[in-house]
Amino acid sequence: MLQQGVSHNDLVRGRLAGMSKWPNLIIEPGERGVAIRMSRGVTNALTTELLEALIEALGAAERDAHGVVLLGGEKFFSNGVDLEWALSQSGAQMRELFLALGACVLKLLDSPVPIVGAAQGHAIGGALAMLLSCDYRYASSGRVLLGKPEVLLGVPNPYFGDQVVRFVAGDYVASDLIYTGKLVSSEEALTLGLLHGVEPAERLEETAWERLHTLTELAPAAFSESKRMRTERLSARLREQMSARVARQVEIWYSPEAQTRLHAAAQRLKRRP
Repeated sequence: MLQQGVSHNDLVRGRLAGMSKWPNLIIEPGERGVAIRMSRGVTNALTTELLEALIEALGAAERDAHGVVLLGGEKFFSNGVDLEWALSQSGAQMRELFLALGACVLKLLDSPVPIVGAAQGHAIGGALAMLLSCDYRYASSGRVLLGKPEVLLGVPNPYFGDQVVRFVAGDYVASDLIYTGKLVSSEEALTLGLLHGVEPAERLEETAWERLHTLTELAPAAFSESKRMRTERLSARLREQMSARVARQVEIWYSPEAQTRLHAAAQRLKRRP
């Protein structure tokens, strides 16, 4: 029961106050849930530290909030794995990174509370897998790009990313995105079934919160079981295959051809303003 003069929002804000301890995340409690905003610089490039913090934040939100809005930055929801950082990591550290990214995808798929993803900026590579693992997905209109360009860097789309794209968009669309590595606009992503809606940037977060509010008005047990029925086979398959697939991912990552392409891509990114 709420204390007199204390709103649910105040209680959520109090319970989640400790979530500010996680680096590169901004926690924004709302009336019926919490926004978790990635804030690691302009590109929000993914590292093991960021992914582990996000997994912990999602776990805390499951306990203390009715739902989650997952957000990134203005220019990038996230540009995927931090390539320059990743090229300095050992094989064991890269395995840890890919396992953390897979665990984050599973956390989003398995969460019993509704999660709405909203990308104001580009969502590339592993970040697109994260966005597609949300229950509802929105992006800004204009020049906002989404895609899975890993194959162009000489490495495969990680297994969990491949399977999530196929789960959401079907084999025909997923294969075209994955085999070509092309980036598509948010408007095209909507037509391909990757997104539920495209909104002007100034309206995007409001739309995401509105959708979350409609989901949190449902009976929690009914929503949770409905979501579990939708995702449980995919989640079970990812868990079964994760270790072996990540081992193969790391093996290919360190192949001579992949290393040549990855270092060239890192140099191109450095030259960008």
